[in-house]
Amino acid sequence: MFQFLRKYDKWILVVGGSLLMITFLVPQAIQGLAEYSAQTGATWATVGSNKESVTSGEADMLRRQTRLIDLLGASTPLGQLGVGTNPAHWYLLAREARAAGLVGGSSSGYEIAQQIGAGRADGEAVTPEMVIATLGSQAGLSPAQTIATLAEVRGVTQLLALVGTAGRFSDTRLRSAAARKSLGIAADVVVIDARTDETLAPPEIDEPRLIEQMTAHADVLPGTEDSTFGYRIPDRFKLEWLMIPKASVRASLENSPELGPVELRKAFMKDPTRFGAAATTSRFNDEKARIREVVLDDLTDARMNAIAKFASDQTQFPRRGMGRIGLHYDLPADWASRRQSFTGLADEISREFDLPLPAYRSSGQTWLAVEDLSDEERFGSLAASDTDLYGRNRTPVSTIIPALRDFGGSDSIAVQSGVALPPTFAPDGDLYLARIIDTDPSRPPADLDEVRAEVRADVEAMLRYETLASRLPEIEQAARTDGLRSIADAYDVPVEFAADIREANLQILLQYGIELSSSIPGLGTNAEAIAAIVDRAMSLDPTRPLADQPIDQRVFAVALPERLAVLVVSIDKLMPLTEEQWSGLAANQGPLQAAITQDLAAFDPASIFGFEALKARHAFERSLEDDTDDEFADEFADEAPAA
Repeated sequence: MFQFLRKYDKWILVVGGSLLMITFLVPQAIQGLAEYSAQTGATWATVGSNKESVTSGEADMLRRQTRLIDLLGASTPLGQLGVGTNPAHWYLLAREARAAGLVGGSSSGYEIAQQIGAGRADGEAVTPEMVIATLGSQAGLSPAQTIATLAEVRGVTQLLALVGTAGRFSDTRLRSAAARKSLGIAADVVVIDARTDETLAPPEIDEPRLIEQMTAHADVLPGTEDSTFGYRIPDRFKLEWLMIPKASVRASLENSPELGPVELRKAFMKDPTRFGAAATTSRFNDEKARIREVVLDDLTDARMNAIAKFASDQTQFPRRGMGRIGLHYDLPADWASRRQSFTGLADEISREFDLPLPAYRSSGQTWLAVEDLSDEERFGSLAASDTDLYGRNRTPVSTIIPALRDFGGSDSIAVQSGVALPPTFAPDGDLYLARIIDTDPSRPPADLDEVRAEVRADVEAMLRYETLASRLPEIEQAARTDGLRSIADAYDVPVEFAADIREANLQILLQYGIELSSSIPGLGTNAEAIAAIVDRAMSLDPTRPLADQPIDQRVFAVALPERLAVLVVSIDKLMPLTEEQWSGLAANQGPLQAAITQDLAAFDPASIFGFEALKARHAFERSLEDDTDDEFADEFADEAPAA
């Protein structure tokens, strides 16, 4: 026996040790497998009215899938919804996409991998297999799982796109919108404008009220859209300019040797078709006067260009060798004395080209805004004069001045105060040379005195409007009882007839896709007023005479606080949508749908596919007491959530 044991002792130790190890490990393995099975089989969440369970094992897969979605970037539709950090959100989105039949097979996921590889900005060749391997390894997914996840991503993205671009308008809604927008209304109107009314006693205004009004609107520019008041000082400037009339240059060339018979004949023989004739002597003699005019035009244009170049050279000469900061010159402190004076430039132009002395003009101490240059009596065509220096399209002075470095500058137009603007030509051919000599960039007013007149006028208008608004019931009753003429006489304003008030012109809407509303005499195009009139008109029966319908629906007053005015309306006639007009709209619904869309809020994917919306729609509930995925949240604690 001992001999047998000595002979096979090694085998006995190997076999016996293995059996002992198995004896000790099997219970632990069985316990571990049981625990793992319990963990992966535990309920992570329930969904739907029938409380369908989602296991922890499925949740683990969801976490890995959301890692992959996070790798695709925050700019993707899923990234913008924040899906990359919320496994529950991804589960509900994929569930809806599968229910809609939008999740394809492995070929669909493979195509997404192809698109990702083809979209590499660096131009490096990346195969779909490389994309799948990279995404899978970083997300902890096998290739098959990665492809399946990409297929689901494609399905969910298609779902978002389909809902976002789906038509939201039924035929009934389209017809109702068309009926409203195309309803034509003829009416007598009276506009009582609080800014111009002189029938009300001037209100008493104290200094604190003026200061309060200025302070509330000190940083709003006058005329800003959606703002009734504004006292911010706009960009202002002072300038000097010269104007060389084309007529003077033309007159100086009347006796030019280049207009002699021989020169004219040479010009004619060089290109007869330019003068609309064949190269024959008899034809030249017949058209000699017209040929002279054409050649004189050419000489004038050439001389105008020569003057512009001469002036540009003279103003640039003092800047030669001067340093720049970006696109602009670094002007020295004594630049005002070193630069070419415009009076001296006028003398040089006069002597060089034998012209009458160009008139020098300046804005003096008056601050100007760009809009002031439209005063042709004072500035001529300076605002409309332009240059081709800054691109293919000609740039007018009215666009050049706002690009001053002093006003914020421009990446394409390098101009600054103290430096002459490039020579510009007006539509009539006159040449302008201008220079900004001082600037006052846009800012809030320094004190009330700087805008006192504007503030006082606005406060007076506000107080008068409050009085008018308080009288609205009385104004309406008087209009219904005594007619609009009584209101017009009481407030010293005219009764105007608006022949066609409507929210949209159907012909323009169909042809150009533009919703162009009507204009009301005394108000202009005012959407608030037109909407109020249409609201009342829609309550009237177009099949019955207006005189038989309630007067309070036909004659009414509308308060317009944004306009500081009261509008009194008496509807005389309705022009409803006809079947012929509706047929035209029904055949081309795009413009109408676009017009309706402008009245609606933009589509927000989060309102339909956000986590809270999906959670409510699918009756989704987490089994844990809190609603967060702690394990997943910890992993992404240091990362910014997707936008």
